[in-house]
Amino acid sequence: MKHLIGLDIGTSAVKGALMREDGYVVCTASAPFTYEIKGRDKLLDPGHFVDVCFSVIRELAGSADGPVTAICSCCASGDPVFLDKNLKPLTPIIGWQTSVPQQDLDAVYTKEEQDAFYRRVGWGFFDGMPAAILARIKIHDPGLLEKTAFLAMHAEYLNHIMTGKWGISRSMGTPSYLMDQEKGVYSDFMLDRFGLTEDMLPPIYEKGAVLGTILPETGEKLGLGPDCAVVLGSFDHPSGALGAGVLEPGQLLLSCGTSWVELFPVQTRELALSTGGLVDCFALHGAPWCVMKSLESVSDKIDGLREHFFGKVPHKYFDGLAGEGRPGCGGLRFDFTDGDFERAEGFDRRDIARAIIESAALLLKENLAHLEECGLYANSITAIGGITNSKICTDIISSVLGKEIKVVNGQSAGAVGSCLLAGIGTGLYADEKEAFAVMRSKTR
Repeated sequence: MKHLIGLDIGTSAVKGALMREDGYVVCTASAPFTYEIKGRDKLLDPGHFVDVCFSVIRELAGSADGPVTAICSCCASGDPVFLDKNLKPLTPIIGWQTSVPQQDLDAVYTKEEQDAFYRRVGWGFFDGMPAAILARIKIHDPGLLEKTAFLAMHAEYLNHIMTGKWGISRSMGTPSYLMDQEKGVYSDFMLDRFGLTEDMLPPIYEKGAVLGTILPETGEKLGLGPDCAVVLGSFDHPSGALGAGVLEPGQLLLSCGTSWVELFPVQTRELALSTGGLVDCFALHGAPWCVMKSLESVSDKIDGLREHFFGKVPHKYFDGLAGEGRPGCGGLRFDFTDGDFERAEGFDRRDIARAIIESAALLLKENLAHLEECGLYANSITAIGGITNSKICTDIISSVLGKEIKVVNGQSAGAVGSCLLAGIGTGLYADEKEAFAVMRSKTR
């Protein structure tokens, strides 16, 4: 029986799933990335990045009792790597959590140009991501741009290592900030501003397009045959929505990874833009689009509070405390700012634990209220991501939102969605609905 491998390249780790063509998820695997922090920079060695992804692919391929016919990756962000004329990295992979001083941004982009990013790209402008990183390089290291022969995001770099070919999907291209999202072409504004040309960037395709097949020597290293296709994937939250079956307006996905994201499928890009959220060209064949409201790096902030108050305790211990805390936590709420600790003085440890989760859930609730004002309503809520490993925490979020939450494929939903997209791209399934209907999801 044919098998499919899906990767979910997250901020902190890569997760993978191996699925048979009949929709049975054979196994999952994951491995963490190790970053170097230099001041405001969060950097990832390209060789380490590829090795970590390859380790997960090898583990999954070793569990297949039939041929792996396709592999597809989704990705959490656009993390750039600058390459020389021999396609060797000139820089580390520059993580999206790198921040650039506003004065550098203002020196390269006018206020009007910063505001214009949202309509063109579908994402608002801020101090991280490639548009900001390019601005800093233009000011402080212009020689790097002169030496750069090719600019890629890290997921496309991985695909190139596997196939020897370049390509990027419109969905994956959105967080690169280099693309006109609606037209599906590179932005003349960005090319001109940084002296880039289209032949210095990966060609643009729709997600689900077959980029190529695994290079023989790479396939041998990974335990994959030379006929294994590499299929272009999507941004990670839309891939998670596919893996969780959130495909229609009226459904809401809560994707709780490094950032916590609320995703709504919507009929038009204009409706998505009217919310001020992150926009993605969601469906393979036209509508719907999707809009996402993000709580950036909220899991990192939860981890910081948990470690401050409880030390490096097992998750089950923390969850047990949170489960014993009072709903409402006696009025305690964290706003996740730095040094947000003193407000907990005098509170019971159980209320502190519950308040950490409730506070994040209240931020979700505030985002939902804004989306409802824009005309978006959730008739059903499905949750995925690491937080769903804890039924206690998921139940706390459900209680705060006042809505039932279903968990589908949990932490593996993004990788499973990539498996399904690999199957669509290689003709095993006609579309997203057929692919999800075939899949045997793990539902709670």
